[in-house]
Amino acid sequence: MRRRHRKQRDQGSVEMNLAAMLDMAFQLLTFFILTFRPAPMEGQLAVNLPPPIPHMPVEAPHVAQQGLEKNLPDGAETLHLQVVADPAGGVKEVAIEKSAIIAGPLAARNLLSLEQKLQIIFGAQHIPYDRVQIEVDGQLHYGELMKIIDVCSHQKLADGETLQKISFTEL
Repeated sequence: MRRRHRKQRDQGSVEMNLAAMLDMAFQLLTFFILTFRPAPMEGQLAVNLPPPIPHMPVEAPHVAQQGLEKNLPDGAETLHLQVVADPAGGVKEVAIEKSAIIAGPLAARNLLSLEQKLQIIFGAQHIPYDRVQIEVDGQLHYGELMKIIDVCSHQKLADGETLQKISFTEL
């Protein structure tokens, strides 16, 4: 076996300890980061922002609805349908323009009655309704609302077209 010989170090060479240099560099870096205080002008940015005023008037919901009706084309009318829920989430009452037409749950007989009243209203030539806005109680179940939307979506307008503009809001 061959014996390995280690190189003899030259006694005159100098080695640098890098660990001590890294420690010193991190200490200096930490010192400068922690003691840095920007001048007041450096810390402020000049930004031109719009003034904090609303661009659209903030009004009560019923006033905003009236404003939307003013933007309708001439001759167009919105039929308002109000649906009040009972505590269980079913329909308690359905009203057209604030006059009650159905009281009680949406059974087949009540749905037929609602459909017939809507046919009479949309078939009238003297009031050209072109949209329905359903005002719904927040407690009403989704399935009950869908029954009413289904009845409304089958209505024919005075010109023979199917009603397509149906919207709903919460009471």
